[in-house]
Amino acid sequence: MPELASWYATAQGLATTALAQLLAACEQPYAHTTVSGHHAVEALGQLAEHSAGIAVHIVGAVTVAAEYHRIDGVPDPVTGRISAQPTVHRQALDQHIAAALALIPAARAACHNAVAFTESAALREAGRAAEPAPLPELNWAEEQALRLITDDQVLLSADRRNRRRIWTGSGERISTSTVDSLTEQQLIRLDASGSLAAGQRLRPTEQGRRALDVARRSPVPTTLPTAQHRALHLIHTGNVTYWQWPGKQPTVAAGSLENITLRSVNALTAKGLIERDRSTSLHKGQRLNLTDDGHRLLRHLGPAPEPAPPVQSRRPGPAPAR
Repeated sequence: MPELASWYATAQGLATTALAQLLAACEQPYAHTTVSGHHAVEALGQLAEHSAGIAVHIVGAVTVAAEYHRIDGVPDPVTGRISAQPTVHRQALDQHIAAALALIPAARAACHNAVAFTESAALREAGRAAEPAPLPELNWAEEQALRLITDDQVLLSADRRNRRRIWTGSGERISTSTVDSLTEQQLIRLDASGSLAAGQRLRPTEQGRRALDVARRSPVPTTLPTAQHRALHLIHTGNVTYWQWPGKQPTVAAGSLENITLRSVNALTAKGLIERDRSTSLHKGQRLNLTDDGHRLLRHLGPAPEPAPPVQSRRPGPAPAR
């Protein structure tokens, strides 16, 4: 009984301390702003749960031990003998102790995880308050990939031969070299909570979100090349769609006899003048619309230039008969 009482006091004290640490951690800024803070709160919750479970099982063991002490220590009123301990009581006592001991490794692991994640979250919070690191310059492919990773679900998977594949919820293509470049620049990270076989989600880092915000706040141009000016006008007045089949290059359908090149659409998107309607899928086609900056620039530029004359095809005629 004294040993069980000591165990119960330790488990109850650990559960109370874990609960107090959990409530204190929830009030810290890093609990809401960093991944490590989320993990620290989760580990503290697991520690409080396991500690409470240990205390419950030890209470059960104390109850069984007290019952055994009463039965074994009180003489029978008829014979005057002290009865032996029933086997069922000993089994129940062992089961409670075994269950409590089985929870101890899980509680110990949760305790170590809580300490490690709390320290990591505190360091990240301290680094957040420090001078922000300079942001790298992104090319068009990196900016589009970072924008897609931020706004959509992008998964990285690998097979047994370590052949990697990028899967996006919208069906757009992102090359593994672009993902590697963004990872090296610490703009994205891999969520390792799942397996690579099923796909691990790519998420932007804090620096990646800053880089994307800076790209979105880039100054609006005051002039445009003739092809881009004409494309901007057609997108405003017509029904221009952007579509892509899995494994194929994107295609722009102008909805008229005049064509709009993919290069012009990419340039206007990078300048923040147009955007795609993502309410539909890529294989059905996403309509291109002007942003507010695109409307302002189009009013500033005035009428669109005349379309270029169609280029005559130079197909060779039939070979002369010999």
